[in-house]
Amino acid sequence: MYIERWLTHQLQLSETILPVTVLTGARQTGKSTLLANEPMFHDYAYTTLDDLDTRERAHRNPTAFVDMADRLIIDEAHREPDLFLAVKEALRLDKTRRFVLSGSANFLLLKRIQDSLAGRAAYHVLRQPLWTEWLQQPEPSWLLDMFEAQLPEESSVISPEPDLRTTLFGGFFPGVREATPEQAAVFWRSYVTTYLERDVPDIAPTMSLFDYRSVMRRVAMATGSLMEYRKVADDTNVNEKTVSRYVDALQKTYLLSVLPPASLTDTTSVRAHWKPYLCDTGLLCSLLEIRNPEEIDDTFCGHLFENMVFTTLQVLCDLWSMNMHFLHTRRTSEVHEVDFVLGRSNKRIAVEAKKGKDVTMSDAKHVQWLMDKDPLCISGIVIYGGPMIKHLTRHIVAVPWTML
Repeated sequence: MYIERWLTHQLQLSETILPVTVLTGARQTGKSTLLANEPMFHDYAYTTLDDLDTRERAHRNPTAFVDMADRLIIDEAHREPDLFLAVKEALRLDKTRRFVLSGSANFLLLKRIQDSLAGRAAYHVLRQPLWTEWLQQPEPSWLLDMFEAQLPEESSVISPEPDLRTTLFGGFFPGVREATPEQAAVFWRSYVTTYLERDVPDIAPTMSLFDYRSVMRRVAMATGSLMEYRKVADDTNVNEKTVSRYVDALQKTYLLSVLPPASLTDTTSVRAHWKPYLCDTGLLCSLLEIRNPEEIDDTFCGHLFENMVFTTLQVLCDLWSMNMHFLHTRRTSEVHEVDFVLGRSNKRIAVEAKKGKDVTMSDAKHVQWLMDKDPLCISGIVIYGGPMIKHLTRHIVAVPWTML
């Protein structure tokens, strides 16, 4: 059964404004399923460069290839960059034509492609479906209300309460949402192999796959922690410049996001560091060779939970034009850390991720500190593993992760 994605409305809007709609995202997030099932695309011809014969035809004669239909979907389009010049020329000759270019690489980070589409394309990223999205519930508008200091009412959340470790182990990609842990483990092992064998050579053909995988695993180990390229280089025996290239490639293919630090004018933020988050907790478990949910200890569960909260907020940032940072400040012996700082319309929300089933004001002490320090930070949220919406103060609320 096809589940309509929240991104659909933005895609519909884009088609009315610009001739090219670009839909990207990591492998297996549901891009091809969306393109095949959304009514807005039913009058488009569909082709994919994952098929070697199709890719050869596109390579030999890109102009003839893009002329096969007036409305055309080209999946995995980044595999043949010359196609983008052909699309540009086709639109110069006929501005009524429409193209959808889809792929598992970030076109905005591939310069040849970006230059060809300048001023002609609307860019969208399809990430894994959120918990509430998969249950076909509305977008969590209560989070937008927090930017007006309006807290959701205290209550119990009427929602299935899944086993947290099992959910985090399997992950949130469509292909594993109904899978057993054993099936999820097989899915993610295959996912990593496919990525290394098919995507990496296209993005960076000179890479050492052995070193690349070592860097992937080291970055996975640092999920949610402060990291530097130098530290990764020391731990993997890969030079720092190469680590930087590999991290860049992971970002181009949406497997990794790097969260920057927030700035506060009267505090010292850790600027040489970044915080890595992988695109899914199931991938994280697979890279670290976690074989079943029972192997997830308390500490690692906390890291997985924070990663899950990050990827959830990332989807909402895409939908609602929010920005996101982390905060880590040090003044003498005093350290303050806030997991996520969301920004929208010159207002901020501080967010903490706590996996426990209970929550108290001590879990929000850094949130309160930031609200006291920053007049633009008007409310705070603790996302936790329990079933209740709780008001911790007039402006800080604890909400179950299943509300996102």
